[in-house]
Amino acid sequence: MSEVNYEVADGVAVLRLARGEANALSPEMRAELAAALSRAAEDAEVRAVVLTGAGGTFSSGVDLAEYDGPLAPPWLDVLTQRIETHSKPVIAALDGNALGAAFELALACHARVARAGSRVALPEVALGMMPSGGSTQRLPRLLGAQAALEFLLTGRSVAVEEPRLAKLFAEVTTEAPLEAALSLARRFAQAPDFARVWRIERGFSDPAAYRRAVTEVAARIDTRDSAEADIVRCVEAAQLLPYAQGLQFEAAAFEARLARADARAARHLYAAERRAGVWPEAQHGTARQIKTVVLVGSDPVLPELAVHALDNDRRVAILAAGPAGEAMTARARAVYEGAVVRKRMTEAERDARLARLSHGGDPAVLMAADLVLDGGGGDVGGYPVRKGAVWCIVSGRDRSASRRAQLGQRVPVLALRAYRPAHVRPLVELAVPESADPDAVMTVGQYFAGADRCVLRSADRPGMLGHRLMGAVQRAALALLRAGAPAEAVEAAARRFGFARGPLELVEVDGIGVTVARLRRIFGGVPELALLDARADAVAAGKTPGQGFYASQGQALVPDPGLADWIGAWREGQLDLPDLPDVPLDVALNAAILAETGRMLEDDTAARASDIDLCMVRGYGFDATRGGPILAAEADGLLRYVRAMKALIPLAPALWTPPVELEEMVKYGQRFFGAGAGP
Repeated sequence: MSEVNYEVADGVAVLRLARGEANALSPEMRAELAAALSRAAEDAEVRAVVLTGAGGTFSSGVDLAEYDGPLAPPWLDVLTQRIETHSKPVIAALDGNALGAAFELALACHARVARAGSRVALPEVALGMMPSGGSTQRLPRLLGAQAALEFLLTGRSVAVEEPRLAKLFAEVTTEAPLEAALSLARRFAQAPDFARVWRIERGFSDPAAYRRAVTEVAARIDTRDSAEADIVRCVEAAQLLPYAQGLQFEAAAFEARLARADARAARHLYAAERRAGVWPEAQHGTARQIKTVVLVGSDPVLPELAVHALDNDRRVAILAAGPAGEAMTARARAVYEGAVVRKRMTEAERDARLARLSHGGDPAVLMAADLVLDGGGGDVGGYPVRKGAVWCIVSGRDRSASRRAQLGQRVPVLALRAYRPAHVRPLVELAVPESADPDAVMTVGQYFAGADRCVLRSADRPGMLGHRLMGAVQRAALALLRAGAPAEAVEAAARRFGFARGPLELVEVDGIGVTVARLRRIFGGVPELALLDARADAVAAGKTPGQGFYASQGQALVPDPGLADWIGAWREGQLDLPDLPDVPLDVALNAAILAETGRMLEDDTAARASDIDLCMVRGYGFDATRGGPILAAEADGLLRYVRAMKALIPLAPALWTPPVELEEMVKYGQRFFGAGAGP
């Protein structure tokens, strides 16, 4: 089936991009478009060309997966040049979104007509990349340096009726733009000549202002080794170099950036977020609108979730009487007071949000709830609950069974984990039991996803995603200490690999008692927890300077100077401790994550490997330029990690034994991501 439809209407060839819902510019579509352009050039009946899209959209651009392999011809630089140098006028008719490479095709056309409400974007900078179809040379000629740089460097989609884009469009219509584009194409065909972008220099009309804009923007960029800096240099080159050389300058910058690991990581995370939103419940479930959120209990995350809800125009009621309700309200208010002080919000904006916040002890407020966020407390079995509401345990899944027993069939009960601070962190996990109501699942998922959160779906298993993954890293750290690795070396290896905090530091942050209970709840009584139990006893007896493996110095955590001696003394009292193998500590830690990921994929706790990377980057602050621990492991070679796992088995067999599916992937040269990805 053709991906570019070709038809002629009264001397105008209409080339219609038609490839599914988003009209992505696949290699096949690009080849067909090139052939259609040649056909129109050779067709004596054709005097002009209109390029448009089918299905209510122009095109979503190139599929990100293409950037991870050899770029199939014809690439965008060739296509845009074919359009710009076409012997007959080419008009773009934008009805719907034109994103990335698709918008570059439109910029190469000799004029553009768009329907109001359509949006355009060049999002490459958000992916650590830059455009490759000549837009860094065309936009400055059409708009000037300031407007071009603003558009190129934000990466955000902009409505075509935006005043700063006015010079890009010959007409913005309220109707479908095809008729207006056909009319314009016929007028162009009758003219003795038509403007091509390389001849347009209105953006250079004030050379000093152009240079000043470039200089000012460049001064605000933190590093010269970034996609932003490359884009600024290309826009500067648009004024300094002949047009053809400027295009070559852009092409060289694009190729250099494409090969960079941080650009690969940014593309990976972007695609991972899109995949994370694909849930099986979407086939049968319908999300209900959430207008009122009721908070129950006393979990510290609740005031943060209240701020998140208020920021997204919801009404929030705190079901807590007296001092408890006042304290939670005060914590939410304090967030907004700080925002006003830092000039991130006006007093009027603060007051408008707080006007939608209330607290009280009457359970009748639940009859107005669309969503109940439950942070623990007493029996809620006698509480009235509005039909159609969804009840969510906010501190993980451990209390969900008791809540379901209390509430019965009156309301669906789900469990979620909001990463803290919940009004800032962009990640939420939702545990979905097998019998979950699809409407309830989609309601909660869409509520958070529509409020600028990445929502990861997990099966209803102990630890969900994040606690199970970080628990594996903490178990690995304990096993390495048990075998004689220095604690500071383990922590340094974790940070060197990409973790924002070492696994032992997280014990300190969460509290050693909480960590012990959580690890035992998720993994049972594994041998490496013996060291943690002993340390917890020492903390309880007041024999340590901190609450785990660190000491406190004001608000900062510092190494415990007596930790090495304490671990040495503990090891002397143990029998048959394993020897530390010759495996780099950072490899050992990530091998634990990789092995646990394999098990989570096998038991369906996680839907896909990219969810693991999202969890660690968005939830735990893993280095985004590495794309997450699984992508980083692929970059290092999965075989290296499987070999490391086998060497580490004597330290903790249940932790480091390679999953069968992972060994099969390595055996057959498969990968988690990109070309050669496994099933």
